[in-house]
This record gives sequence, structure tokens and C-alpha cells, in this order.
Amino acid sequence: MKKTLLFVLALCIGFLGYSQLKVQPGVKTAKIPSPKEKTLIDEVAVKAIPSMHVSKAHKINKAYKSVDIVNIIPIGNSANSYGYGYNNGASTLIWADNNLNTIINTHRMTVPPNSGNLAIDISVDGGLTWEVNREIYNVVYEEFRARYPMGAIYNPEGNTDPNNAYVAYHAASLDGSNGGDWGSYTYGTASIGTPTDTTVHYLSSNLEEGFYQSIPTAFEITQQGDVWMADASLLDSYTEYMGDIIFMHGTWNEETTDYDMEEFLVAADCDYARYLKMAFSPDGQTGYVYWNNTDGSIPNLEDWSYPLLLKTTDGGETWDDELISIEVSGPDGIEGVKNWLSDEMLDDIFGAGTWDRDEILYYVPYFNSDIAVDADGNPHLACSIFLCADDPGYFIAEPYSFGVFDLFSMDGGETWLAQPLGALKTYEGNFPDADFPEFNRLQVASTMDGTMMFFTWLDTDLEGIELNNQPDVYARGFCTTDHSYTFNENGEDLPNNVTFLSAGMWSSFFQATSRYVFEDNNTYTIPIVYEDMEDPTNPEVPVQFMYISDFSYTYPNDFLGVGIGDEHAAPQTSSLQVNQSYPNPTNSSSTVKVTVDNASSISLEVCNITGQKVFEIPAAKYSAGVHALTIDASGLPSGVYFYTVTADETQVTKKMIVE
Repeated sequence: MKKTLLFVLALCIGFLGYSQLKVQPGVKTAKIPSPKEKTLIDEVAVKAIPSMHVSKAHKINKAYKSVDIVNIIPIGNSANSYGYGYNNGASTLIWADNNLNTIINTHRMTVPPNSGNLAIDISVDGGLTWEVNREIYNVVYEEFRARYPMGAIYNPEGNTDPNNAYVAYHAASLDGSNGGDWGSYTYGTASIGTPTDTTVHYLSSNLEEGFYQSIPTAFEITQQGDVWMADASLLDSYTEYMGDIIFMHGTWNEETTDYDMEEFLVAADCDYARYLKMAFSPDGQTGYVYWNNTDGSIPNLEDWSYPLLLKTTDGGETWDDELISIEVSGPDGIEGVKNWLSDEMLDDIFGAGTWDRDEILYYVPYFNSDIAVDADGNPHLACSIFLCADDPGYFIAEPYSFGVFDLFSMDGGETWLAQPLGALKTYEGNFPDADFPEFNRLQVASTMDGTMMFFTWLDTDLEGIELNNQPDVYARGFCTTDHSYTFNENGEDLPNNVTFLSAGMWSSFFQATSRYVFEDNNTYTIPIVYEDMEDPTNPEVPVQFMYISDFSYTYPNDFLGVGIGDEHAAPQTSSLQVNQSYPNPTNSSSTVKVTVDNASSISLEVCNITGQKVFEIPAAKYSAGVHALTIDASGLPSGVYFYTVTADETQVTKKMIVE
């Protein structure tokens, strides 16, 4: 009983501490959009909206400059932006198969023939040439007009000829069987080699059995050929979460050249579920369904959303009874999240001397997320992370105080690490006359063997622009075997601006990235498609899809440094703890706090990215406790450096940037 009372008291003290973190006057906050708001039914007439003049006379942040200007190829088109634009986009719009050198883009068609029809754009030479707008689904029944389609390639085992492969597609449709506008699924297959060989199926909601079907955003074909779809069971598609995830699982039938599908429910206890994403490991055994919400398992974050995952380890035969929830902040939060913002930024937001990193709460919004699974069955979550405001209904939207992260595990989801990928200036693009928001559209692609991860997103980094309405595509890469990650061309710990100086500069609307990348002799080309809009203020006008054909990273040339995974791969012992140098970046000196439990011989070395030692503090005997080591960086050229602290037989290496 005494322990229980002490625990409750500790929680109360913790809540008191959190409540005292007040946002400074003048700091920008934004209202959290509700995931329960209805999505537009895009059957309305095109509105007359004045054209927005897209000015390109703004100062560019040169730190985000890209090395090469990418080549961009126009491919298919669609009646409007909505097929790609569903708050974060369906996760499976682009699909590349490296074994076939083939890529598809699945989308709705134009009017005529019918915006409820579906098509693919397809290239069988790695994206160099395209057949566009090949129809794969033709509306027969008006209530099954397809919306928000997803598509992937089924490649039979051992096949290397794209003509022997198939496209599987899945879309929401408008039969109203879920009590509102939505409720039915439209799905089927299409032969790549024989365009007329297509199949189609319709499946309405079965409310008596608990299948409240809505608008799926999770679709996957494993490398073993199984097809998977996951959807939240939602009354009227929005108003109430019914407590289950709807799965559809299909196995390939060679006789019918189609998938034999089954539908089933898996309980997932949380407040709300929507905008699901899913992925499987290369061997098809370990899979995850991912979304952001709250399940009540993290006391300090009950008013804020955080990552939730449903896991299988037997190829989807069974799914875990309990969700994996990720505690991103608080005393037990992820160090890579808690320590990524500088002291100066936190002083500006909360006031100097008023904050503690263990008391600051972070929020992972539902509208920016994606997932991939690496070769070891470990998940990588692409997500944006924001500081929480005083009011749980609001988050802090101060530019560069929020950013893109790779949250990943090295033990199947038991513990979590965070790799910051880049800060964001804006988060929301808004089309006010259509009452339609769009966000950063975080995507993660991988090699088919799961050893390399590539992250993309949208941001508008222009002076004087507060909304993400003039976006560029940004990218980073991460190697899961040595935990190195890409730097920009200046050797800085920053993303590349993919569309810098290209036709997509400041206009890469609704970007989507392939589930897999193309690989050729350690060069990884990331297939990216965006929508070229006739009127950037109006998502209801026809759009042209644009394929970025040649953005790539080469290993190891573009992969530098020690990733955060290496810092934690061998956990620090209790005898040595090393804090991040401060300030970082620096142009003069930087201090490293070192904690040892016992008297130790401590030394420090700083090396540049080529491994050359540029500064050292020789070994000396230090007593148990906390010690401050000062790095003199005043004579060092700008760039990335790595400092290694050695205490007797234990070493820790971290990164430092000199401006």
C-alpha cells in the first residue's frame, strides 16, 4: 500500500511539473486537426478559385541545396488531386520491383472517361520510358466509383519478365453501406503483359459482423506474394472507432490469375484509429500495422497521440493481443527526441531556466507517418514530432521546432531509438476554398533486402511563407547494417533538397515515394512522383503526374558518420555517460559533460569525417562524478566531426558540427 501511495504521489508531482511548462508569448501554436473530420467527397463541381501567383523570388536556405538537378518526366494524369491527397496520401501509390526493373503509379482517371475508373502508369525499363493511363478498372455500377486507389506488383517466384507479373489494386468506393457515403471496397488484378486481362471484386460493409469499412491507407504485397490490406473499423467511416482493425489477406491463385481473399478482424484497443500504414519484413514473417493515437498506456501522454503498432511474427497468421506503444518523451522517453532541440530553441519557446528535458512533452500527429521493416524484422517509422503546447488541443508550430524522425527498434519493438532527419519550417499546406489540408507526407522506402532505408517529405523553406503551399521534396538515407546515414553535399547533418532548381522546385505537390527503390551496384534510385497542379490553390482541377527519374544515393560515398544506432548498439555502462556537446553546432568551443561512477582515466579525441585527429584532451585521472570537457573548435573548418570519450576501457562516440 505504501508503494502504491508513493507511486501515485510521484505521478502527481510529475503532472504538476508538466503543467508548469508554459509557452512563451509570441511562440506560434496550432490547433490539432481532428482525425474524425470527414474527408471531402470529390464529386462537387470545380469551383472558380482565383489563381495564386507562385513567386520564386524568395531567399533559399543554401544548407538544403541539392548536388544535381533532377530529370522529371510527365507520366499520367487524373481528374483532381484527391487520389493522392488524403491528408498523408495512401501509402501504396508507387511501387517499384527491382527484380523486374519495373515501376507503376496507380491513380484515378480523368473525365472523360470517368474519374471513378482506375489506371496505372507503367515503366518496364526502370522509369526511363512510360505507358501512361492504362485502364485497369472500369466503373460498371455507379455506387462502386473507385476512390483513393492503391496498387502493387505481384511477381511470381523466380520470374524476371514483367510480362508475367501482375498488378493488384485496392480502392474505396461509394456504396454508402457504412451509414454514410463510404463502405465498400473495390479490388482486383491486372496482367502487365496482357492489358485486357483484369479482374474486379466488390465488398460492401457487413455491419452485423463488425466490418465498418472506410477508406484504407495500408496496402502491401510481401516478397512471397501475399497481399495485405488494413483498415480501421469506423462507424460512418469517421464518427466512432469500433475497436478493431479490418484485415484483408489474399493468396495468389494461378488458375484464376487472381487473389483468393479473406477478411477478418483483429481487436486493437485505443482511442481512435485512422490513416494506418503497414509493412512486412523481406522474409514476409514479421509485419506491423502502424498509426498514431493514444491507448492509455503512457500516463504522461494520455492527451497526446504517439505511435501505436500491431505486430505479427508468423506471416499474419496471428497478430499480437496488445499494441506496442512508443513513449517518445518524458523521463522514460527516447533520448534522440528529448535532446534534439538546442537549449537556445527551448529557451525561446518556454523561457530560460523554466524547462527540464524530462518534463517536456512531444506529440506525434496522426497525419504524418509511414513504415518500413528492415532485414532483421525491425520497424522504421517515418514520423514528424512536435512540442506539445499548454492546451492539449494545440501543439507548437514554431518553425524548426518540429522535425522529421526515423523512430526505429533494434529488438523487434521492445526498445526504441530516434534518428533526427531534418527540421521542418512548415507542416500544413492548406487549400482554404476547398477546406482541404495537406501535410508533409512523410514516406519511407527501402531496398528489397531491407538493408537500406530512404525517407522523403515535403516542406516549404522560404522566407515569408508560413504554409506548406510551395513545397520541395527532401530526402535522407540510412544504412541499417553500419548505421550510417546520408549527409548533404557540404558534409552537413542535413537532408538533400531533391527538387532544387528543377521543374518541381516550390511546386512538388502531394509527393509519393515507392515502397521499394531501384538498386544498381550500390547506387539506390528513389522513385518519386508528385502532382503538377494547374491551379495550386484548387485541388479539384486536373493534375499531371510528374516522375522524378534520377534522384539517387551511392553507398558508401553518400553515407557518412556514425548513426544514432551505433551509440546505442552497445548500451553505455553505468560507469560512463556522455552528453551531446553544447552548443552544437558551434563556431568556437563546445562542452561535453562526462559522468563516471568510479574514478577513471578519461580522454577525448575529435576526428574529422576522414578519420584524421584534429583535437585531443590527453588521458588524466578523474574522480567519480560529472566532469566538463571543453573542445576548442575555433580553428577547425566548417563541417562534421566525431568526438570519442574514453574512460578506462569504455568508449562513446558522438557527432559535432562546426559552423
